[in-house]
Amino acid sequence: MKTGYKYSPKKPTIIVYMILICIGLLLTIGRWVSVFNNDFVIFNDEINSHISNLSLSLLIYLTVGYLLLLLGVRFQIIIILGVFLIVANLISETFIGFMNTPDIIDAIYGIIGISVTFLFLFVTNKFGLIQN
Repeated sequence: MKTGYKYSPKKPTIIVYMILICIGLLLTIGRWVSVFNNDFVIFNDEINSHISNLSLSLLIYLTVGYLLLLLGVRFQIIIILGVFLIVANLISETFIGFMNTPDIIDAIYGIIGISVTFLFLFVTNKFGLIQN
């Protein structure tokens, strides 16, 4: 089947990608459920209050970065995207108080999500793609 993508992922890459997507979605859903039900807690209260930043950062960078890899965009662009997301996360969690309560711990959780995704994208770029 012919696609418009320059690369196709290998089967292990697809499996890890789907696992990361599922983890991100489950963490996000778990956090949203806990908003309506205070008895529902992911791991503990501290992690529960910051987990949405980790999961949303992971999902955004994973989705866009993976698509860019398949399209054959230079990896430097994907690095720049990650750095942009980290800077945006730090700015929104420290300086922009009208959108949410400034919280550096939220920014750290977001950076962790971006870092995990970067590792996946780096390994995928090196070993997980087949040229079409």
